[in-house]
Amino acid sequence: MDDVQLPLSNKTPGEELLYFWGIGDLHYYTPPQWRTYQAQRFAPMFRDLRALWTREGTPAFCVSPGDIVETSAPENYQLARQELTMQLGDIPFYPGLGNHELWAEHEDEDDGLDHYIANYSTFWGKPTHYYWIEGEVLCVMLDPIGYPEPRFSEGTLAFLKMALAKHPAHIAIIFAHCPLYNTVGDRDPERKRDYDSLMPLFFIQNSDQVHEILAKHGNGCLFISGHTHSGWQAPNLVYTEQAGKHAVTYINLMSPWYTGYEKGPERNADQSSFQFYFDEPDLIMSFAFHVYRNYIIVHLRNHREGTWMARWRVPL
Repeated sequence: MDDVQLPLSNKTPGEELLYFWGIGDLHYYTPPQWRTYQAQRFAPMFRDLRALWTREGTPAFCVSPGDIVETSAPENYQLARQELTMQLGDIPFYPGLGNHELWAEHEDEDDGLDHYIANYSTFWGKPTHYYWIEGEVLCVMLDPIGYPEPRFSEGTLAFLKMALAKHPAHIAIIFAHCPLYNTVGDRDPERKRDYDSLMPLFFIQNSDQVHEILAKHGNGCLFISGHTHSGWQAPNLVYTEQAGKHAVTYINLMSPWYTGYEKGPERNADQSSFQFYFDEPDLIMSFAFHVYRNYIIVHLRNHREGTWMARWRVPL
């Protein structure tokens, strides 16, 4: 079933099971020009979020499934943790593993996958795949590896099966850095405006195995990813399809740092400066999720304007 936009409203009657916030790829990075410019871009997002949460209540948590840092250097993790702690306060934050967490600044500094995973786990105090329970909702964070052709390891797939089987009565929401194959698309394939889930670097190579697991277990209802930096109105930012006897909805979180193909910062050779290329429209966006027993309301927030830009109601 294609995604359907509904009239904007940030209030929905019924028993709400969970309210949380999803923020796409953040790419915290310590070089001064990058850090200063990024802080200016993120300022309206965090200012708007704090004002919104003061008026309407705080979410149970915020989540960002990967590329929270630009490279795996410890100082980038320290910056990310410092900034997110300052901006989110007491709201729990759940991180994911992206390709940039597995990337060194220079090729000769490549210390291998185990080293990068250890850095991630040390700084966030979490394994690379894990789950947590929020009332009647199961939240599962997965960890793609194997770039430039990302996939889930057999261990990760087994973990997903275990989590879904162990909590069959819970609504399950799955987070991962990369979308599944042929979900989120490109706004204009001829002009190449977006990275999309048909490009090998930008989709899970063993997507079929994930589809099989979700079809077998009837509680996996939502798959939330980032990675593509998809622009506004990219096809299937929110996309629902049948998996066995139930519906699964795939959501791409875009990115508040930049959106679009070959947009954002272009750094010089010694990383001392960059030029920023803007998407059109240049938006700073994130997503709110309200989970009910039979459906989920997804809101897209335009932080520069402080307004709700789109709303979807997706089935469970």
